[in-house]
Amino acid sequence: MKTTHNAVHAPAALAIAAMIAAGAAAPAPAMAQSKGLGSLFSCEGSGKKQEGGALIGAAAGAFLGSKVAKNEKTLGALVGAAAGAAAGSYIGCRMQSTDTALAQQATKKALETGVAQTWSNPRTGASGRIDVVSSSYGPPVDSRSLRFASGVQALPSYDALGGQYAAVGAANLRSAPSTSGKLVGKLSAGQTFEALGSAPNGGWVLVGQNGYGVGYVAPSLVRPVQAVAASCRVISATISTSGQRPAAERYSACRDSRGEWQLTQA
Repeated sequence: MKTTHNAVHAPAALAIAAMIAAGAAAPAPAMAQSKGLGSLFSCEGSGKKQEGGALIGAAAGAFLGSKVAKNEKTLGALVGAAAGAAAGSYIGCRMQSTDTALAQQATKKALETGVAQTWSNPRTGASGRIDVVSSSYGPPVDSRSLRFASGVQALPSYDALGGQYAAVGAANLRSAPSTSGKLVGKLSAGQTFEALGSAPNGGWVLVGQNGYGVGYVAPSLVRPVQAVAASCRVISATISTSGQRPAAERYSACRDSRGEWQLTQA
């Protein structure tokens, strides 16, 4: 298989173990590297596509690299730390080429929009879903670069968010990113604010007003005012093939310096 190389000089991790179900001829493990959407869900190895049995790759830690774009030196390391890379795509070994094309198309749309996508192929009986687990809009935000209102807890760092947000309905502001935090204010329905960041892994949103973090709001109670292009996302890909149990894999995806999505398998 031909592996896509981009401007990111990323160290790859070698999968340290692999087992196959008894009697199944599985492809050999391969070096895990970031790869473009064109090679997503491919069966990495020299064997034929597997219809029965699953290749189980023991994951080794991997990073996309310390540089995704010239001005975002920590972004690659951030995403690489989110998930280790595994050897090959075991769900790719269960898919026909027509399935792969549909899955890649759905994956691209999910990455671009941040919205879950589904696909199905009546010819093969295969179907799948691409869920967006989390999104990032840049390197982590160091709390030392922020100002906080009195009584509002500061975390060491925050996931970056994009621009203006608005409350879906009336929402409480808490002194800490938890329902146990003290009530410090409220947002009215439709009220806009600057999203200074969120607690790691898609947690509570830090609400900014007049340059200060004034409290935390649950992420389900707010939404972006306008779409902002994500720098990185973590996605979960699930497929069902005829006669086989559903299988799922996670991928960390980041835009490279050309704006194209590069992925490593979790």
